[in-house]
Amino acid sequence: MTNPVKAQTIHALADIEQTAFLYAAAEAQANYDNPQIIVEALDKRLRLQQCEQALQAFSNTVSNTLGNRTVGVRCSSPTEWTVYVPVKVKVLQPVVVAARSLVANETLSKADITLEMMDIGELRQGYIQSTDRVIGQQLKYPLSMGMALPPRGLKQEKVVRRGEQIILVASAGSMEVRMNGTAMGDASVGEKVKVKNSSSKRVVEGIVHAPGVVKVTM
Repeated sequence: MTNPVKAQTIHALADIEQTAFLYAAAEAQANYDNPQIIVEALDKRLRLQQCEQALQAFSNTVSNTLGNRTVGVRCSSPTEWTVYVPVKVKVLQPVVVAARSLVANETLSKADITLEMMDIGELRQGYIQSTDRVIGQQLKYPLSMGMALPPRGLKQEKVVRRGEQIILVASAGSMEVRMNGTAMGDASVGEKVKVKNSSSKRVVEGIVHAPGVVKVTM
């Protein structure tokens, strides 16, 4: 059991908490705009000898850690002691969320999403901040209204389907030739897909440029 410390030599817990707050705030401000630092109050029963030197704060976690973390506060003289102060780092930023309940495989439109201020430290699955990245993509699984859209929960819509008649655009320099073809697989914009030329029956591989349009370079 620790020997009791006289009241006049007890270090103020508020000073320890303030040291932890300033340390966490400085680290968070180096990485984020307008972070909020919440310091959990220390146990009022804690009795520590008055430190005669400036308190030193430190952390064993990376400086850009969000959410719950601890900040160590130590004294070196006249008696060495260390206290670990629980803090929470919150950063509110605009995040793309579902404007209504959405079902799996739904192709997202502007009406399906909105931006909402959220604590990004709570979004363990990641988040998206640009609506342009979302429109036209499909959901892999359902989302309730107000839930953030996770990057891994999205997939590009297939705009070319196997067996579909498409326009095959062959380019050579400034020349461009358009032909009819049949898609040999499903693909999204920017993906490769094999196409059978309807006239020559030759199978070529191209890149989906737009719905029903595949480009190849000759």
